[in-house]
Amino acid sequence: MLGIKKIDTFVLKKFFLLFLGCFCICLFVFMMQFVWKHVNDLVGKGLGIDVLAQFFWYMALSLVPMALPMAVLLTSLISFGNMGEQLELTAFKAAGVPLVRIMRSVMISCALLMCVSFYFQNNISPKAQMQLARLLISMKDTSPALEIPEGVFYNGIPNVNLYVERKTAETGMLYNVIIYKMDQGIDNAQIVVADSAKIEVTADKQNLKLTVFNGEQFENLQANASGLLNQTQVPYDRETFQYKTLLIDYNSNFDLMAADDLNAMAETKSLAQLRADADSMAATYDSLGRVNYSEMTARYMQSGYLSRQDSARARQMAASVNIDTIMAATGLSRLAMLHGASNTVDNILTEMEWRTPVSQDGYRMVRKHHIKWHEKFTNALACLFFFFIGAPLGAIIRKGGLGISTIVSVLIFIIYYIIGISGMKMARDGSWDITYGMWISTVVMAPLGIFLTYKANRDSIEFNFDNLKQRVTTFAARFKYLPGETRGQRIKRIFNQTFR
Repeated sequence: MLGIKKIDTFVLKKFFLLFLGCFCICLFVFMMQFVWKHVNDLVGKGLGIDVLAQFFWYMALSLVPMALPMAVLLTSLISFGNMGEQLELTAFKAAGVPLVRIMRSVMISCALLMCVSFYFQNNISPKAQMQLARLLISMKDTSPALEIPEGVFYNGIPNVNLYVERKTAETGMLYNVIIYKMDQGIDNAQIVVADSAKIEVTADKQNLKLTVFNGEQFENLQANASGLLNQTQVPYDRETFQYKTLLIDYNSNFDLMAADDLNAMAETKSLAQLRADADSMAATYDSLGRVNYSEMTARYMQSGYLSRQDSARARQMAASVNIDTIMAATGLSRLAMLHGASNTVDNILTEMEWRTPVSQDGYRMVRKHHIKWHEKFTNALACLFFFFIGAPLGAIIRKGGLGISTIVSVLIFIIYYIIGISGMKMARDGSWDITYGMWISTVVMAPLGIFLTYKANRDSIEFNFDNLKQRVTTFAARFKYLPGETRGQRIKRIFNQTFR
């Protein structure tokens, strides 16, 4: 009734039984890559099973759009390679069924998967990305001891400024430590200088236990010591110790940060939100650019370098400046004029350098929104054209299983991924047009799918694995010595067999 024939049922069964397994494998690989990237945020934080379960769940949801195209490519290669190896495709073609007709049911299914991928990216993935980002940021804030940098003052612990010259990640030891403890107010600040220290979270996760070794502690003896700063002597207490423990109030219980703090992320927005926010930000930064232009123009006017009249008047004023007269002035006068002009130019350049990053970061964020808008379409479309690469290539190679099919699919996906990432970075940096940068991988790979489908439908043997193996074996056999053959005869024979 729906036009589904037995051949369609047979091919769909072959395809989707493999697709479920390939999708799980691809999703697992991408998840392990993501976990390895953020392993430092998970280890040693004392996170509960419920938090870890949320992390893996939202991570899996956010990686589904990337795993789907890879799964389609791998499944197409394996399923059609199996049918070619088991001579099922040969039987279909012998019955007068072309390859395009055999692929039709799976092609329609991949088109539906493309729609599912787009819906997933537009509705489910942004929410998962939001929750995942909240989890990751909250995980980093759970144990500030692991985030302490070297060589700078760290204020991530409330009421404490901590300086660490060197630390050992394996043991958690900190060396050459300076601690400014201001939990009793800045007037009663305590200063601790120690050779080494170690920070641990107490069992109730309400305090930080700071153990310091071989150091000194300084503390003001008068409450209003700030009023004594102009005096030559300020009373203080000095304590020398070999071992000392400090307790610092700090609630390290896991707590999700507010979702409002992540609303600016392009990954957490749907298609309509990306378009609206990109237009809004572009208008804002265009207004900021006009304000900067007006202010810098006014600065030029005040400096005497730009006329308030039209450009003709400005050129007239510039022509009236006699450089020879300036250079012919006395030494001190000429030096003063040149020094004043140099200072004015330096001030203007400094202000322009100060204003530039704001606009650059703003337009970079606008480009990120446009990139994510295009990415939803390219990722969804990849499900379809990867099928047109994998299915005909599997029919040509005629080798199933996870061996050759996995290697070929990974190579194709790596090429697609490298081209896509390169185009995305060029578009993000403003070197390329965003549309060109985001669609270049599709433009490069889609003709390959059309070419492979054409060759497979015409029973091409150019990419057949057995045929390639036979060609390599025949070519290598030319270089073997024949019985009684001299070196010159061998070179002549190889030349004749190769070029004639």
